[in-house]
Amino acid sequence: MQNKIPGEKESAVALLSGGLDSAVSLALAAGEYDVSLSLFFDYGQIPARKEEESSRAFAERYGTEFEKVEFQWLGHISASTMTPGGEDTPDYPVEGHPDDQARVSRAVWVENRNGIFINVAAAYAVARGATVIITGFNSEEAGAFPDNSAQFVDAVNGALAISAGAPVRVESPTLAMQKREVVERGLELDLPWEHIWSCYRGGERMCGRCESCTRLKKAVGGTHARASIFFEDDR
Repeated sequence: MQNKIPGEKESAVALLSGGLDSAVSLALAAGEYDVSLSLFFDYGQIPARKEEESSRAFAERYGTEFEKVEFQWLGHISASTMTPGGEDTPDYPVEGHPDDQARVSRAVWVENRNGIFINVAAAYAVARGATVIITGFNSEEAGAFPDNSAQFVDAVNGALAISAGAPVRVESPTLAMQKREVVERGLELDLPWEHIWSCYRGGERMCGRCESCTRLKKAVGGTHARASIFFEDDR
C-alpha cells in the first residue's frame, strides 16, 4: 500500500454498470474510500445507452468523476446475446430444470468481460494514485458467472500484484451477499432506486423477463424499492 497520512482515506476507482450491485457497491465504498472516479464501459452492448444514463446518475449522486470508456471490438467478436452479433436475449426460466437456467446464463455471457474491465480500471487507478478498484459482484450470481466470485477476485488480485506496477487491488463490498441482501443494504443507504438499470435488453423500461431483471424483481419484491423500479409489464 502507498504511504498515506494516518486517517486519510485510500483513493478508489469504481466500476459502474447502472445495475443494483455496482450501485450499492459504490454507495458502500463512498463511506470508506475517496472514490475519485467512476468508469462506465461501452463495449457495444445492446443496453449501453440505458446503462450509461443510470451510471452517470449514480456517479453524480455519490460525487465522483465519470468517464466512459469505449471498446467496440469486444461487442464485435462476442457471441453474447447482449451484443449485436448474438441471437435474441432469452427469457430466464423461473421454474424448470437447472440446465435450462444454465443455458440462458451462458447465452448472455460476455467472454472475459470482467477481466478486461478490471485491467483497464487498474491502469486508470495507477495513473491516479488510487489503490482500490470497486466492483459489484455477488455470491448469488457467482454460481452462474464465475467471474463474480471470490475465487476470481483472489486470482485477479494476484495478477495485479505482478502486473500493475503499483499497489492496487479489487474489492467488492457485495461479494458475499445474495441479491436480497444487496437490496437490504441499498435500503439502509437510501439508494436512489429510480436510477437502477439491470436489464439485458435496451427498451425504455426494463423487460422484467431476462435473467438480470428476474433476479432484481425477486430481490426487491415486497420492499419499498419496488415502487421506484419499473418493468414492461408494470401498469
